[in-house]
Amino acid sequence: MITNDLIDKCVQDDIRAQLVMHEHCFKMLMPVCYKFVRDEEMAREIYNQGFLKILDGLKYFDQNKDFTQWAKKIMMNKLIDDYRSKKSLQKLIDSNIETDYASNTIRLKVENNYINQAEEERVTYLLAKLPPTTRRVFELFALEGYSHQEISDLMKMSTGTSKWHVSNARDLLKRFVTRKLNVVSHE
Repeated sequence: MITNDLIDKCVQDDIRAQLVMHEHCFKMLMPVCYKFVRDEEMAREIYNQGFLKILDGLKYFDQNKDFTQWAKKIMMNKLIDDYRSKKSLQKLIDSNIETDYASNTIRLKVENNYINQAEEERVTYLLAKLPPTTRRVFELFALEGYSHQEISDLMKMSTGTSKWHVSNARDLLKRFVTRKLNVVSHE
């Protein structure tokens, strides 16, 4: 468990305290890194870089706040930075876009591998068409891995509202994709 005493010792560059902090954070945050990267070596690299940011930020950490949430937010920001720097999109709605032309339905799926840049640009374009709050809630949930409870705390809304925004984003994205496919099929 992370105590205020442990945090104070880490700020004072106590190596033993930092090792204890590292072990605790590793158990808590490495699964998050692996969930998004799906490559153990890369996940460890990102974790280590994120952990260094956590150590550097401890001197600014308000010890009245929840350390776990704070550390998770730093690690998520590191994952986002890594994602942006590599221009990769690992997860989105439900996995590739599958179309059943007979029933004119679209199903979006999540890919665990990287999507090529053209697809990423299309997805970015579609996300930009969402209303701002819906887009932010959807990104927090689908891309950053936050739970509805975490989103409700972060954005000062109920969990039901968070769930509605995610559902609404999915519906809007499906409509955008359907419209795009209809345009392409008529050409």
